[in-house]
Amino acid sequence: MNMDRQKVFEKIFKEHLKVETYSKSIDSLYSPRSRNKINFKPYYQRNYVWDNNKASYFIESILLGTEIPPLIFFNNNEEVEVIDGRQRFETILRFINNSFSLTKRGLNSLKQLKGSSWDSLARSENDIIESFLDAKLRIIEFQLVNEPPLDKYLEDQVKKEIFSRYNSGITPLKKFEIDNAVYDNDELTNSFKAFFEENHSLKILVYQTFFKQLKKDSQDPPIENILSFIRRFLVLPSFPINYFSRGTGRTDILAKLYGHFSDSNIDNHFAIINSFSEKARFIHSVKKYSNVNSLRIHRLALECFLWGLGVLDLEEVKYELNSDLIVKIARYIDKNIDEYDARDFAFSKEVMARFSATAIFLQEEFNVDMNVYINADESARKRITQVKRPEDAVTKLSELESLRLNKPEPSRNSIDDIVRMMNRRKFMVRPSYQRKEVINPKKASSIIESILLGITLPPIFVYKHSNGVHEVIDGQQRLLTILGFIGSTYINEKEKTSFSKNHKFSLRKLRILKELTGEKFENLNGSLQDKIYDFQLYVVEIDENPNPNFNPIDLFIRLNDKPYPIREHSFEMWNSWADIEIIQCLKDLKKKLDSWFFVKQIKKATDRDRMENEELLTTISFLEYLANSSDGKKSIDIYQKTDRINARIRNKARISSLMQELNEEEEKKKLFFTAIKGARSFVKKLKYVLLDQDKPSDELNLYLKSELNEIFKAGKDNRYFRRTIQDFYFMWLFLGAINFEMVKYHRLDMKKELKDAFYFIKNIPEEDWENNLGLMKFQKILNAFKSKYSKNERRTKLNEKEKLDFIKAQGNISSISGAPVFLGDDIEVDHITPLAIGGEDKKSNLGIVHKDENRSKGAKENPN
Repeated sequence: MNMDRQKVFEKIFKEHLKVETYSKSIDSLYSPRSRNKINFKPYYQRNYVWDNNKASYFIESILLGTEIPPLIFFNNNEEVEVIDGRQRFETILRFINNSFSLTKRGLNSLKQLKGSSWDSLARSENDIIESFLDAKLRIIEFQLVNEPPLDKYLEDQVKKEIFSRYNSGITPLKKFEIDNAVYDNDELTNSFKAFFEENHSLKILVYQTFFKQLKKDSQDPPIENILSFIRRFLVLPSFPINYFSRGTGRTDILAKLYGHFSDSNIDNHFAIINSFSEKARFIHSVKKYSNVNSLRIHRLALECFLWGLGVLDLEEVKYELNSDLIVKIARYIDKNIDEYDARDFAFSKEVMARFSATAIFLQEEFNVDMNVYINADESARKRITQVKRPEDAVTKLSELESLRLNKPEPSRNSIDDIVRMMNRRKFMVRPSYQRKEVINPKKASSIIESILLGITLPPIFVYKHSNGVHEVIDGQQRLLTILGFIGSTYINEKEKTSFSKNHKFSLRKLRILKELTGEKFENLNGSLQDKIYDFQLYVVEIDENPNPNFNPIDLFIRLNDKPYPIREHSFEMWNSWADIEIIQCLKDLKKKLDSWFFVKQIKKATDRDRMENEELLTTISFLEYLANSSDGKKSIDIYQKTDRINARIRNKARISSLMQELNEEEEKKKLFFTAIKGARSFVKKLKYVLLDQDKPSDELNLYLKSELNEIFKAGKDNRYFRRTIQDFYFMWLFLGAINFEMVKYHRLDMKKELKDAFYFIKNIPEEDWENNLGLMKFQKILNAFKSKYSKNERRTKLNEKEKLDFIKAQGNISSISGAPVFLGDDIEVDHITPLAIGGEDKKSNLGIVHKDENRSKGAKENPN
C-alpha cells in the first residue's frame, strides 16, 4: 500500500468508521426485501463448511433461545456484506429453504426433531416455526461516514481489516477443553482433580508416560488433558476394540460408558484413584526400564498395556505388578515395536494391530481369553447397541417457551467499571469450566489496537447469580487481555488473586497504530490510557432470577465449540486479508485445473471445501517465488520415517508474511505474479509428463487424474489411497526446475522414472529403514533426475579460425538447411541437439548455420 493510501486507511479507522449495534428478528432479516440487500458470501469469505450435524446444533440453539454470537455487517450504502457470521447466516437460510434436515447427532436436547425439515415442522409443529421466526439476532454494523467514496482497493482493505479483527481473537476450544466444561460437575472427575492438586509429581508422571512431550507443559501439564485421558482409559476395557477403532460414534459411546461408570461408583472414588495411580506408576516403570536398557518403547504401547491391566481387572485376574512383569512387557514391546508404530496411529488398521499385539501378550501370560475385548461377541454387540441408543428426549417441545432465555439488550460497561467490580469480587473471570488463558501477545495487541481505534468488540456473555456475582461465560480471553495490558489482577477459579499470563505486555506488530508498537500501558499518554479505561464493552447479562433453568456450561460450549475454525497460515486465512488481485488470480487458476490437479476433489454439495486446492497453488507459487529470489533459505524439509520419505514446508508462517508484504510492496507483488506463472508452467509440465497417448478433450482430464493417482499411489491399495499435499511437493522438487522443452522431448522416460521415484518414496526397502539410508538414496534419485534433465549452459565459444575449420568440415553447407554458407555471411554457432532438450555443450554438437534459420529453428534438432 503506498503512503497516501496508508494515511487515508489509518484516517478512516480513526475518524470515519461508524459502528451501530441492533437486533433483528429472523423473520425481518430474511424477508425477501432485506435478503436481497445482503451479500452473505463476499469474495473475502471462506466457503460454507458446516456439515449437517453442526448446522442442526446451531438451529437447535436458536429453538432453545440460546444466546448466539452477533453477525458483523459492513454497509457500503449499496449492499450489506456479512463480514463475520457467514456460516450462521447461511445455515439459517439453508434451513428455511429446506436444504437440510435436522440430524440426530447434531441435536443435543431436542432429539425428537431428528429428520425434521422446515416444511415438516411447518406442518406438524408450526408454533416452533413461529418462535424461530420471532427469534432475535444481534447485529454489529460498520459503515463509513463523512468520507467520499473509496476506491476499490481501499474499501477492500477496510473490510478485510474488520474481518481479521473479528477473527484474530478466536482461539477455538480443543476437545479436552470442551470436556473440562462438560464434566465440571462430575464428582469422580473432581475427585481426580483434587487428588492431582495434592500429588503434583504423579500428574507429571502420567504426562511423561502417556503424552507427547511439549517443553512448555513439562513442569505443569494441563490437568484437562490428563483428566480426559483418564476418563477414556477407565472405560475403554468395556469398549470392544473393533468398535472403538472404527471411530464412528466413538466419542459419544465413550461418554455414555463413562457416565454409567461414574454413576455406578459414587462411593468408590478412593479405590478407583488408587487403582489408576498404581497402574500408572507401574507402566512408568516399564518406560524407565526400557530407557535404561536401550529397549525401544513408545507411548502408544504404554497406553495399550494400561488398557490391558484394566481388562485383567474386569476378568478378575489376580496379578502382581512386579519387576518380573516389567521386564517381560518391556522386552515384548521392543520385540514387537512395529505393531506400535506412530504413523497413521489413529487409522482403524493400526489401532487394531497394536491392541491385538497387546492382547496376545496378556493371553499367553495370564491365560485369559482376550478375544471378546478385541472383537465383540454377541453379548458385547448388544451392550454397545444399547449404549448407542439415544436417551429419552429430556426437553419436551411444550417446555420450549419456558426454557427460552429472557434476553435483554446488551448493556455497556466501561473497562474501568469492570475492573472495580473485580476488586469488589463481583466479577468471576475464570469459573471452573473455563480454559486457561491461551491468547498470544500478537492477538492480544490487535485487541488493544481495536480498543484504541474505537472498534466495537464482540459482546461479553455473563451469568448474573442471585448473589450479584457476574460469571463470565464467553469473552474471558478478551477480558484477560485487557487486564493483562493495564496490569490489573483478577480472581481465579480457586478464589485467589491472579495475573494474566501476558501481564503488562508490550504492544506488538500493530497494523494501523504502528507508532505505538513496543509501548506498554504505563508508557501511553493520559488520553490514550483514558480511552482504554472508558472503552465501552457490550455485556450480555443473563440473570439467574428470571432464568432459573439456565445452564451456563451449555451456553459456554455452544458459543465456543467451533468445529471448523479458520486455520492459521491457510488459504482460508489469506483469502480474508491478502491482496485481492493475487487471491483472484489463484482462484481463477484453481478453477481451470481442479478437475485433475487437486489435493482434495469436491464431488458433491455436502463435501466441505476448505480451499485446500487454492492453498496448494499458493504454496507452489511460494516455492517458485523463493526459487526465483536470492533467498537462500531452504523451503522444503525432507525427512525419513522408517519406510517412507516425507516432505513439508519448513515454515508456513513465511507464506503468511509474504502475503502480507504483497499488500504493501508493489515490486514483490509483481514478482509473485511471475511466481504464479511459474506454478502454471509447473502444472503444464506435469500434464505433458502424464499424457502419453491420444485423448479427446472430453476424456483428457479424467485420464490426467487417473495417471497422477497412479504415480502418487505408488502401488498402494486404492481403498487406502488419498492424495496429500506432500505428493505435490515431491513432484515440484523433480519437475520445478526442469525447462519445458526438456519435458516435451523426454516426457515418456520422465514418467517412468517418476513412477519409480514415488514407489521408492512410499515403499523404502527394509534394509534402508535405519540411519536415514532411505533419505540418502532418495537424494541420489532426485539429484540424478535433475542432472539428467538439466540444461547445459552455453560456454563453448569459437574464434574466427575455428569457425572457418567448422565451415570447411561441413563442406560449406549449413547444418540446418543445407544451403551454402561462407565465412563472412551472417552466421551463428548452433547446437545441433539443442541444449534445451538435453544437448551437450561440446564441439562435437556444434555446427555453423545462417543466423535467420537458427532463430526460426527453436528447440529442435537439426534435420541434416
